Amino acid sequence: MSETVSKLVLRVVCDSREQQPYTFSGYPCTVETGTLASGDLTLHGFGSRIAIERKELGDLIGCLSYGRERFERELVRLRSYEFACVLVESPAHDLRSGCYRSQMDPVSAWQSILALQMRYRIPFIFCDDRSDAERTAFDILRHYARDRWRELQALKSAARMPVERTERRGPGVGMDRAVNDPQRRTGAKGAPCPTAISTGTRP
Repeated sequence: MSETVSKLVLRVVCDSREQQPYTFSGYPCTVETGTLASGDLTLHGFGSRIAIERKELGDLIGCLSYGRERFERELVRLRSYEFACVLVESPAHDLRSGCYRSQMDPVSAWQSILALQMRYRIPFIFCDDRSDAERTAFDILRHYARDRWRELQALKSAARMPVERTERRGPGVGMDRAVNDPQRRTGAKGAPCPTAISTGTRP
């Protein structure tokens, strides 16, 4: 990994409607506020290409039950992104054990998670807690930014490569030039060269 890539400073954009946004204090990034079409977090200039949807466990359970229709509409929008995920601020064990305030059956909640991931191709990433989720969000955005930076460097390198010189050729490409050269179709005394004499029937 090059030194330049490792020192990238991210420009993170947080949705203005977030109630408890991540501050990313201590991380090599700046945080801006904006209105995102989908998700809660993205990178400056890539708002329609990458998005992270942040969920507390109680909020996620609500999205799987009474708010499911709205949640699935959000997943439909996220499906068109290059990368999108649902970042959960609790471990999967808490969900599967029913460690939340809701009457929703834990087995049904877990099966809904599996079904939604397959249906919309959006990964659900479970973290240890809010702090771990913030770190995971930063790492996801960091990896995405590095990949885009490497693509940009590859394009710059390709633009600096010299264009190959091509030889202009007319009809008869690939044929013996000695035969097709008009100046060589006649011998020293003006007689046709053997290679230029057409064959026919002897008199």
